[in-house]
Amino acid sequence: AAAAAWGGRQRRRQPLAALSGGPRLVSVALAASGAPAEWDSSASAVALAGGPPVAEDAGMLLLEHLNLNVLSTEVALAFYEALGCLRDARRPIHKTLHCNCGALTQFHTPSPENEAYIGSSGAQVWRGDIELLYQDHASIAEAGRRLRLLLQDSSFEGSQLRVEEDSNSVGCLRVVGPYGNRFSLRPAAPERAAGLGPAFGERPGSAGCRVVGMGSASLQVPVGAAEAGARFYAEVLGFATRQLGPARWAVVGGPGNVQELVLEEHEGADGKELGEHVAIYIGDYAGCFERLLARGLVWVNPRFEHLDKSTNLKEAWHYNCFRFKDVVDPASGRKLFELEHEVRSTGHKSCPLAI
Repeated sequence: AAAAAWGGRQRRRQPLAALSGGPRLVSVALAASGAPAEWDSSASAVALAGGPPVAEDAGMLLLEHLNLNVLSTEVALAFYEALGCLRDARRPIHKTLHCNCGALTQFHTPSPENEAYIGSSGAQVWRGDIELLYQDHASIAEAGRRLRLLLQDSSFEGSQLRVEEDSNSVGCLRVVGPYGNRFSLRPAAPERAAGLGPAFGERPGSAGCRVVGMGSASLQVPVGAAEAGARFYAEVLGFATRQLGPARWAVVGGPGNVQELVLEEHEGADGKELGEHVAIYIGDYAGCFERLLARGLVWVNPRFEHLDKSTNLKEAWHYNCFRFKDVVDPASGRKLFELEHEVRSTGHKSCPLAI
């Protein structure tokens, strides 16, 4: 058994000013199936510009969850609980596992028990590192102890689980999960602990989490895509961005701008999505939708049509959610990379922010 495991209505609310801000860089695509379409990187978007100007309340209010397929709900639950997360007990155990990662963020991990196709398609690996923040080094050491105990569990035999000291940061850990996802465990600076803490919202059942939250997620993108990708987030979505180093840019957001989606150029990265997705809450919700729609970038994922299928602004407000997956150069329209974004308004029924 162990070996087999390894293969609405419109609701509008105004965001708090503290949830966004910071310096910025100065035809609906309907998929016919769940499989990614062939990607021609030389293709241009339908339009290079259009839609309303970026509003003052624009910004990434919260990088809220990552959705990654797993092959065993039980293995995923044991792993995320060892990290310090807590299962969202409001959901029956037979439904897709949602694990609270602090007061505001989560991991969603569908398994073959929820969607049969996952058994043959395999687990999903995030294309980069996931940074988890803790109160202090002692909390990280405790998480390491819990994770190392899993190495003695027969359920993890043959998995990729690994726990190592971070050679670049004393008291921090580098963890590889059972399916190959990479995590960096770090202490939260006071401002980051405050930003991801209950002062900005607290999901029911998250109070016992032993992790502060998801601080950042890095994404490996093709060479030459990081800076142009950052311009896309700045010009089309109105998000704050900053350069971290050569070929490395951060999309900045979350309460107090304490979270980052980091674009890192990587030799060999092809930019193709693997079916994983990131969920974000945003300001200037209608403006973002209209600017993406004008560029032909709004997308409906057939896998999640039971949750949302927004193709126009009325539907986007009905579901308080829409999706896109192509990130393009805002100047030329050339596709840079793919990543499914589940984009939510603060009126979404699952919004954890204290708005």
